[in-house]
Amino acid sequence: MALNKPAKVIVGILTVAIALLPVGLVIVWLLMIFGMMNGQPRDFPFQALDPLFAIAFPLVCSINVLIYGMMAFYVTHAVKNPAASDVVRIVGILLVFFFPYLGMPAYYILYILMPKPPAWAMKPQLPLPPAA
Repeated sequence: MALNKPAKVIVGILTVAIALLPVGLVIVWLLMIFGMMNGQPRDFPFQALDPLFAIAFPLVCSINVLIYGMMAFYVTHAVKNPAASDVVRIVGILLVFFFPYLGMPAYYILYILMPKPPAWAMKPQLPLPPAA
């Protein structure tokens, strides 16, 4: 299944957004912690969590929709990619499901970004019989 260049760019941007989600959440959490250390919130347990919740909750809800949509895309791409090795496709699908932050970028780099995937990731090609 080949994608054109604009589709590759869009899929790449969405995959990077998914891969950087944990980093973004840690940055938001650290900003909240540094604010508490500087004494900005008055009531520690309640007002300190308001900014985090106001930013993180909509972010996590929207990124979950994105993750499920991209999972559907990657599984469909793996199923419709007959030239890929069966073992690598199965491992790729499992990584996309269980470790999407690592599996999606790995599959993207291996099968979508590269013009020609490495030989170990493809099915072995049988030699053509000699012409009679």
